[in-house]
Amino acid sequence: MNSSTLDFDSRSQQQATADTDSAIQSTRPSAPFDRRHDLDALRAIAMLLGIVLHAALSFAPFPWPVQDSQQSEMYEVLFAFIHGFRMPLFFMLSGFFTAMLWRKRGLASLIKQRIRRILLPLVIGCVTIVPAMWVVSAYVSRPATVDSQESALFAAVVSGDIEAVRSELQNPEVDIDAWETNSGSSPLCTAVFIGQTEIAEMLVDAQANVNQANRDRASPLHIAVFMGRPRLAGLLIQSGADLNAYDGSGLTPKDLLTFDFGTTNYIASSLGVPLDQETLLAARKEIAELMGESDYLGSDAGTAPASGLQALEPLLFQVPVFMHLWFLAFLCWLVAAFVPYTLLAKALRINQLPRWIVCSPASLLWLIPLTMLPQSLMQTGGFGPDSSIGLFPIPHVLAYYAIFFFFGAVYWDMNDHRGQLGRWWFVSLPLAIVVVFPLALDLNSEAFGIVPQIESDSTRGLAGSFLQATFVWLMTFGSIGLCRRLLSGENKKMRYLSDSSYWLYLVHLPLVILAQWLVRDVPLPGIVKFVGVTIVISSLLLVTYAYGVRYTAIGRMLNGPRVRGA
Repeated sequence: MNSSTLDFDSRSQQQATADTDSAIQSTRPSAPFDRRHDLDALRAIAMLLGIVLHAALSFAPFPWPVQDSQQSEMYEVLFAFIHGFRMPLFFMLSGFFTAMLWRKRGLASLIKQRIRRILLPLVIGCVTIVPAMWVVSAYVSRPATVDSQESALFAAVVSGDIEAVRSELQNPEVDIDAWETNSGSSPLCTAVFIGQTEIAEMLVDAQANVNQANRDRASPLHIAVFMGRPRLAGLLIQSGADLNAYDGSGLTPKDLLTFDFGTTNYIASSLGVPLDQETLLAARKEIAELMGESDYLGSDAGTAPASGLQALEPLLFQVPVFMHLWFLAFLCWLVAAFVPYTLLAKALRINQLPRWIVCSPASLLWLIPLTMLPQSLMQTGGFGPDSSIGLFPIPHVLAYYAIFFFFGAVYWDMNDHRGQLGRWWFVSLPLAIVVVFPLALDLNSEAFGIVPQIESDSTRGLAGSFLQATFVWLMTFGSIGLCRRLLSGENKKMRYLSDSSYWLYLVHLPLVILAQWLVRDVPLPGIVKFVGVTIVISSLLLVTYAYGVRYTAIGRMLNGPRVRGA
C-alpha cells in the first residue's frame, strides 16, 4: 500500500465490490477498483522529490538557514522546476484517491480514514517535527567563528564597534564587499539590517558597493525597505542604489514597501531584530516618499497599526505554524470541501460526463484558464505557487491546489482504464521541459535572458500566468502518461518505496538541514555534496522506516497495518 496520506487500505482494494452509495448510481458501468500501481508510484515520486528540492536549497542563492560555500544558480533553476509542478501533481493524485475511497467505501469511511492518516499525523507533527525544525534552524543559523580579515570586519559591524570597523577599513587586504561565510551577507547589508547607521555611512564612504547583494540577492536597499530604515534608504539612494533591482524572489525594493508585517517581523525576530508594526509602517511610508512613490502605500499607511481582522491577518496566514507539513493542513481543508462535492457530483452526474472533457488534450482549454486565475494572484517574480505555512491557508493558494484536487476526483469517475490521460507524454514532457519552463522562468526572473522585455506589467503578468499554468498541466499529464508506460505493473521494490515515502517526507527536513550545515564548508563540488546529502538522508530514513516504523503504531497510522514478510 502506498504510504501517502491519500492511500487506502490494501485489503479494501482486494475486496472490490459494487458501490451501494446512491450518489454514484449511473448508466455507465461501475469503474473497476483495480489498483493503479502507476499512480501509487507517481505519488511516491512526488513526495520524494520534496527531499531533493529541500536538499538543493543550501546550494542556491536562496533565503535558507544554511548557505553552502559552493553555490550555483543551477540549483535555483532545479528548485523552480520541481516546485513548479510537484505539489500540484500530488494534490491531483490526492483527489483521485479520495474519490476512489469514497466511491468504494462511502463518505463516513472516507472521513474516518482521513482523520487517522492526515489529521492525526499533522497534530503529532506540530508538537514534534515542527519544534525540531525551529531548534535545528536556530542552531545552524548562529554566527560563524571569526577566522579571517573579512569575518573580523563582519564581526565588528555586528557588534557595532565603530573603532574596530574603522581599523579594519584601513587594512588594504580587507575585501569590503565580501560575503560572510555562514550568513552570505556583506558588511553593508548587515549594517543596514541591524540599523548601524554610522557604520553604514563609513562603509559607503569607503566605497562599498551599494548594489552588492547578499548571497540571496537582496541588495542593501531591499533590506532598508524591508526593515524600515529611512535614513539608510536615503543614503543608499543618494549613493546610486538601483531602485529596480530584483532580489531572489523577483521583488524590487518598491515591492517590499507593502510586504506584510507578520512575515517581516517573523524573519527579523528570528535573526534577533524584532520590529514594531507602527514604527515599521511609518518608516516605509517615509521611504516610499524618498523613492518617489508617495502614494504607493495610500494616504493613511504608516500612521497607525492595523486593527481588527487586518491586525490578525499576518498572525493567521503568515506565521509559519506548519512548516513543510502545510500540505496535510491543506488536505484537511480539501477533504472538508469534498463532503459537499459528493452531493454536487450526484446532482450533476459527474461520472456521466463525456470522457474527452477530462481525459484528452482538449481539457487544457479549460484547465489552463481556470488555473491562471489563482496563479495571477501569486507573488510577483516568483515561479510556481506561493508558500502558505500559516495557521490558515492563503485563499488564492488553497484555490489553486483545489483545482488540481477536484480535477483528480473527477478523473477517477472517468474510468480511464485505457490510459487516455497522458498518452501524449512523449510530446507534453519535452514541450514542458525544453520550451515552456525556460520561457516561464525567464519571464519571471530573467534567468536565461531569452524573453524580450515586456514593459506592461499586466501583459507580463498575463503571459507569466499562462506559461506557468501550461507548464504545470503539461508536466502533470506527461508524468501520469510516462508512469503508466513504465510502472503500470506491480513492483515490490516500488511498492515498498511507496509505503515509506510518507514517513520519509514527514521527518526529512530537520535532518537535511543538519546535513547541509555539516558539509557547507567542505571543499568539494556542490553537486557532490548535494547528491550526498540527498542519498545519505534518504537511506538513513529508509532504515528507520524498516526497523522502527513499518510494523509499529506509527506505521499503522500512516499506512495501515502491515504483516511481516508480506
